[in-house]
Order: sequence, then structure tokens, then C-alpha cells
Amino acid sequence: MSLIRNSNKVKQVIDFTGVQNGNIHPSDIDAVFEFDNELLILIEVKYINTDIPIGQRLMLERICKSWHTDKGVVIKVEHNFDGDENIPLDSCKVTSCFLNKTNIWYKVDNVPFISFINKLGKRFNVEKCKF
Repeated sequence: MSLIRNSNKVKQVIDFTGVQNGNIHPSDIDAVFEFDNELLILIEVKYINTDIPIGQRLMLERICKSWHTDKGVVIKVEHNFDGDENIPLDSCKVTSCFLNKTNIWYKVDNVPFISFINKLGKRFNVEKCKF
């Protein structure tokens, strides 16, 4: 069963035209997990072999680094689904992650999303982070 209540609403695009200052404009975060004010996982989903733009990457890193514990993570997830189909996150692969504790991006070898999230739960000893 899908968690999407109204797929037509999901298809609506937020147009940032008129809300920019030079190259600075709003950005989004595709998904966020937060477990008991302890573990924060920011998720950015991109089409396969697409980089996170510099400004968006810096925003994600800064939010992650400002998390009040050393259990802050940004993960880049890649997919290869057509523009007309939904992207099932559980079928995507994690290709890199940023840990606020180390302040470094790590390459990840296409680990299935659910497996990666479960590994984070185990690594950070967060029982609720299990799927």
C-alpha cells in the first residue's frame, strides 16, 4: 500500500521563480528520517550518475553538521526510473554518504536503500532505525 494519499498533488511543482537572490534560491530535501532526537538522516534522490548541485550539497552538509549529536548523516540515493513513473525509494541504491562526525563524503557501492538504512541503525545503535 502506497503512502501517497493524492498522487496528483505530488506531481505539482513548486516554482521558485521570483524567490531568488542571484544564484541563491530555495532548495528541497527529498526525504528525512529523525529518530528520537538522536539520529538525523537527510536523503537526496537523484537520477543515476547525477551530482548533487554544489549549493544543495552545502545546504545538506550544513544542516547535518548543525545536528546536536554526532549522529547526523546525508545520503545520496540514485535511481534509473523514467520521468513518468514513481520512484520507489526502497528499490533505489545509496551511492554516497556524508557523516557529520567526520565531515567527509564517502563513496558507497550501490548498496540497496533499506540495507543501508538498517546498517546506519546498527552503527549508531538506534533500534527504531530498522526496516
